[in-house]
Amino acid sequence: MNFSTLAIKYGQYRTICKWECIDADNAKIPWYTYPAIEYLNGIDFKKMTVFEYGSGNSSVYWASRAKFVYSVEHDKEWYEKIKGAIADNQVIELCEDKSEYVNAITRLAGKADVIVIDGLYRMACAELVRDHLSEGGIVILDNADWHRATSRYLRHDLSLLQVDFHGFGPINPYTWTTSIFFARTACLQPLMDSQPQYSIAAIKKDGAEAVR
Repeated sequence: MNFSTLAIKYGQYRTICKWECIDADNAKIPWYTYPAIEYLNGIDFKKMTVFEYGSGNSSVYWASRAKFVYSVEHDKEWYEKIKGAIADNQVIELCEDKSEYVNAITRLAGKADVIVIDGLYRMACAELVRDHLSEGGIVILDNADWHRATSRYLRHDLSLLQVDFHGFGPINPYTWTTSIFFARTACLQPLMDSQPQYSIAAIKKDGAEAVR
């Protein structure tokens, strides 16, 4: 039963077979942990600007949910593969040079409401967050368990509130951590009237609140 929940309801078996980050309905999703994705699925990003270090199916996901998405990619082959499918509210830039890659965020008009750090040079990218994150914005650091110094910098030096989403995600046979760092003035609005929403495999209780 537990295996079928992860493999079928979350669609992980499909991601392994296709080596692509998609959900059970074939919709493109980020290569974050499933708990992080489910949290983000419940938030209204329609008026927000997203900046991504790293690109892929996450770029498609964000373009479908946010006002504007600016992604920077270092791998030319991967860039060529994905650039033909960008939406009208998307920009994907190829930056093979480290300085050009890290500083791509300075070419964004205004500040980003969401900064995703999921590519190369994560500490160097994090060091630009202070000047380019909007008031009340969030930072998403994937594989945060592998990048503890970067996590500490965002949490300690920038005084962002860190919430860790541990668990399985697409493709990988192991668990990892996607961390979301919230500005202390963050006030994200849910998509629905209530929060949290039921998770994919939850037992749903209609009507009154469940009694202990």
